[in-house]
Amino acid sequence: MKSLLVGTFLKHVGILIELRGLLESDYPDSVFHCQRCVEKAVKALIEARREYVFNHGLILSNILIQVYRDEWSSDLDYIVECIEWVTEYYTRSRYPFLLRSRVYSPEEFITKDLAEEALNRAGRVLDIVRDILHRKSII
Repeated sequence: MKSLLVGTFLKHVGILIELRGLLESDYPDSVFHCQRCVEKAVKALIEARREYVFNHGLILSNILIQVYRDEWSSDLDYIVECIEWVTEYYTRSRYPFLLRSRVYSPEEFITKDLAEEALNRAGRVLDIVRDILHRKSII
C-alpha cells in the first residue's frame, strides 16, 4: 500500500523542481526547492521502512544510515552526499551571509551553474529513490 508521503513525493516533487526557479531565473529559489525535493525523497525512503521522521537537514543522513544499514549501496552514499550539499546551499539560498567581511545576498551567491547542479543532484536522487521504491513494490 502506498503511503501518502510516497504518493505525494512521486506526484508533485518532480514537477516542482523543474518548474520553480530555473524557468523564472530565480536561482536561489530553485536551489531551495531542490533541497526540499531531496529532503522529501529521503523521508519517503525512511517511511518505506515504517520509520517516521519529523526532522530535516543533516540529521536525515544519520536516520537514513540507521534505517538502511543492512542494505547499504553506493546509491545511498550518493544520497547522503547530496543531503550535505543541498543543506549547505539551502541556507545560502535563503539568507544573506557574511564572507570575508562582506555581506552577500542569495542572488549574489547562487548562480545559474549552482542552480543547475542542484537540479541535477535532486533529479538523480529522485531517480534513485524511485528505483528503490519500485524494487520494493511500493510504487
